[in-house]
Order: sequence, then structure tokens, then C-alpha cells
Amino acid sequence: MKKVIIIHAWGSSPVEHWYRQEEKLLKDLGYNVQVPKLPGGNWPKLDEWLPIIENMKPDENTIMIGHSLGIPAIFRYIEKSHQKVDKVISVAGFVRDLGFDETRNFVDKPFNWDKINSLVGNTVVIAQKNDPYVSIEASEEVAAKTSGKLMLVAGNNHFDTMDLDLINKEL
Repeated sequence: MKKVIIIHAWGSSPVEHWYRQEEKLLKDLGYNVQVPKLPGGNWPKLDEWLPIIENMKPDENTIMIGHSLGIPAIFRYIEKSHQKVDKVISVAGFVRDLGFDETRNFVDKPFNWDKINSLVGNTVVIAQKNDPYVSIEASEEVAAKTSGKLMLVAGNNHFDTMDLDLINKEL
């Protein structure tokens, strides 16, 4: 059975945004879906998030979906664990310092893209043209570093809500 792990955004939780709706849709399609509650609130710490992701037991059949800060967390997990995954779907994700002290510890060191790319089957990057936090250039960087498919869509709400078909057609 395919597994999906959704890693929520900074200052968020599994019951916010579109996460529970996506969880239900995917479970109805037969996926094993996990949406962990990650600690730290507005001051998250990567070293607190990584063990929780590890406890989700991603494997080579896992699709990992990250919203915003969820993406550097996913790539740091893959980089550290050496765990192969089927796919990473980035929703408003980034891998650079966006100027927020609160999230800098996720992106303050260079990523080992050779290692990450050897462990990820493929990557899809979904970005909004007018995202107030993650620029098109930051999204293009994720796609370029991972040789991923980039999907630019209209919008300016940082995917607080979204058309879940954007994700689901990429599964």
C-alpha cells in the first residue's frame, strides 16, 4: 500500500488549511496517510521535527507532501536518514533563507542535493504566482535543485486553501 506523509507549514497543525481534507480524500483512495503534529509553533526547531518524521517510517513507496516549511524539513530528513522515497510534492516549499529568524535553522546549511536526488524518485513543485512568502524564484530553485516538475498557478494565499486536484493528479 502506498503511504503519504503530509508535513505541515510553520506555525500550523494537522487540522488547519487543507491537510485533513486531503487526508480523507487519499484514505478514500486507499492510501495510508499520516499528518503528524510537529512542535514549536512559531519557533520550530529542525532537530525536534526530524525524529517525528523518522517515526512515520517513510520508505521507498512513500509520497511525502510538504507545505512551506515542510519541504526543507522533508529534504533534511532524507539527507540525514539516507531513506529512499517515491516522490516529494512541494506546496509553496522553499530551500533558502526567506528572512525569518524563526525558520532559519531549517535552511542555514547547504543541502546535499546529490544525496537527496539519489534518494527521491521524483519531485513536483507547486507554487503560486503571487505567494506573499515564497517567491517564484524560491520555487524555481526547488525545481532546479531537484530536476522537478514546476507548476505555477494563480493565487496569493500561500496555499492556505487549495484545489487538491493539483496534488492528487501528481500522485
